[in-house]
Amino acid sequence: MAEAKSPLMVGTAPATGVPTRKKLLGERLLETGLVTERQLAQALQAQQSTGEQLGRLLVRLGYLSEEQLLRMLCQDAGIPFTDLGDVAADVDAIAVLPEPLARANVVFPLKEDGDRLVVALANPFDVTTLASLERSTGRRISAVGAPRAKIVAAIDRLYSQSPGLTRPTTPAAHTPPPAPTATIEQAYGGRRASETSSDDGGQTASAVADAVFREGVTLGATDIHIEPTTDSIIIRYRLDGILRNGPTFPKAMQSPLLTRIKVLASLNIAENRLPQDGRLRVQVDGRDIDLRVSTFPTVHGEDLVLRVLDRSRVVLNLAKLGMEQAELGLFQEVLARPAGLILITGPTGSGKTTTLYAALAQLNTGERCILTLEDPVEYEVPGIRQSQINPRAGLTFASGLRSMLRHDPDVILVGEIRDLETADIALSAAMTGHLVLSTLHTNSAAAAMPRLLDMGTEPYALASSLQLCVAQRLVRVICPNCKQETDVPIAVRRRFNLVDSTLYSAPGCSACRNTGYRGRMAIFELLPTSEALVSAIYERKSAEEINRISGHRSLLETGLAKVRAGHTTLEELLRVVSL
Repeated sequence: MAEAKSPLMVGTAPATGVPTRKKLLGERLLETGLVTERQLAQALQAQQSTGEQLGRLLVRLGYLSEEQLLRMLCQDAGIPFTDLGDVAADVDAIAVLPEPLARANVVFPLKEDGDRLVVALANPFDVTTLASLERSTGRRISAVGAPRAKIVAAIDRLYSQSPGLTRPTTPAAHTPPPAPTATIEQAYGGRRASETSSDDGGQTASAVADAVFREGVTLGATDIHIEPTTDSIIIRYRLDGILRNGPTFPKAMQSPLLTRIKVLASLNIAENRLPQDGRLRVQVDGRDIDLRVSTFPTVHGEDLVLRVLDRSRVVLNLAKLGMEQAELGLFQEVLARPAGLILITGPTGSGKTTTLYAALAQLNTGERCILTLEDPVEYEVPGIRQSQINPRAGLTFASGLRSMLRHDPDVILVGEIRDLETADIALSAAMTGHLVLSTLHTNSAAAAMPRLLDMGTEPYALASSLQLCVAQRLVRVICPNCKQETDVPIAVRRRFNLVDSTLYSAPGCSACRNTGYRGRMAIFELLPTSEALVSAIYERKSAEEINRISGHRSLLETGLAKVRAGHTTLEELLRVVSL
């Protein structure tokens, strides 16, 4: 991607190569006759009180059009400009750039030339969008400026003439770094009223932050990592449980970008020595997206992670979580009981919270009082009274749970059982007529009982209260676009009882970003309480012994059923499930 010239300044004189004085936006507008001295003076005076960007202010006042301003900026930056008046559909170019990506970035593909794609952009100075397009298409991008409204009209008109194009892209042979070029926000903003020559980093940080948020939501990321290094700042996205590299920005972007996000999340921008937690809400494609923000100090500066909480992507329906019919029937049977403890176990990121919310959604009929105590509240559910712990104010899981019992609940959700006090109160609540749901960090369902006993709970309380332990994991689903049969050594097939099964893998394609997987599904291990397990609790048997006497299907066995059905691969299953 060729580095664009700054749209705010005029570069070297073409005839002599001698640097000319850098001209300011106001001077160029006067020089080209787009505005008069009186109009510019009025805009600068208004800018003193509003702080609005100069270019945008002039457009708003009606002194010039957005198209005139963009045309001049492109001319100064050496970027071609088109009004898309007689543009025709290039089928090859349109096939490279999917319509959702074109609409999200307000970009129209004009021509494909080998590994280069020429596109019309409403914002040809936005290096974040340019870098994102290069990663998404596998092409070098050449940008041409064009009016936003005419790009949208071209997308509406010409994509409809070329339906169903799904030609895969070929990754480019190089990975160009984003150039530290001025963004369109700088272009529209020019300088403040004083028209000083210092960069307005806050505007750039705002644009970059918005682009990072939008990219994460568009990709379906669960987390966005902003990682500082010695000389740069790296963006990474967690997709289907795996971290994938995003754009890299200059080190100079670190401070303004983190400050921008901390301001949005109501964090202390002066504190960079201690971890902080916050939350913010953004809108992407008309959807409200919550972002949970966590900062952590490192030797290269603050590392920042945003957990993406997109309610539209969460399945709050037990029947759609991936349980087999027998598992679903057992879970719903226990959930219908008036009292007892249901535990969901598994590591961080295994989908425990989604399962709990789906269970609450089934119970939320309006006939029960449902209270939750979470850390933090991830999704707000109408009809359920949700609370978030606040240890600094004295509201812990234990103290909050004790107070909840005086609030006439039928169903209680405790985000996590972390200590003996919380465990004892939860068990007591389950014994006194409440249905209690909670989570525990163990590797298997059977390990939950020894863990609670090790905390110090009494065997009689655990045996009397526990109704069901559920362990779960998330496995990636084979991409349906490039799925194909695969050969697995006979020794491996025999080891996992897959001798007569047709197994699949996927080499990767543009639809799955060349990973071979697209989306995730849950696998479950359900362990209901039985007479044998009650005896095992009183005898304080180990997880291995409980597994042996329970007779239930393990996570591995459940996962192998998904492998035989062609939903995932043996390699992926063994990545998330211990043997």
